[in-house]
Amino acid sequence: MRAGDFMEKRQSKRIDLSLPVNVNRGAADKKREAQEGLTLNLSYHGAYVINIDIKNIKPQDKLNIYLSVPKDDRRDFPFSRLTGEAEVVRVEKDGVGLKFGEGMSRLFAAN
Repeated sequence: MRAGDFMEKRQSKRIDLSLPVNVNRGAADKKREAQEGLTLNLSYHGAYVINIDIKNIKPQDKLNIYLSVPKDDRRDFPFSRLTGEAEVVRVEKDGVGLKFGEGMSRLFAAN
């Protein structure tokens, strides 16, 4: 594949931003505590999350997430808080790629 043949699939620019993120599997996971991971990067439409237990996570799984963007990082990012359901689009040995769903709640920051 030549460099010119690559087609970007992302809908929005991603930013290298390490933030704490709470992750759980939703209603079926109520007995388990949410895991706290870290974002490796983040965009309006998704994130890559590391430092969570991925042994039972597979593509197309739905995860509930919650994250808050600190004030100092909001100049580069359009929202201050994100909560809702995300779909696992890929699983790697160090983390998972998530796509944020239509029902994702975003609290926009006022600059």
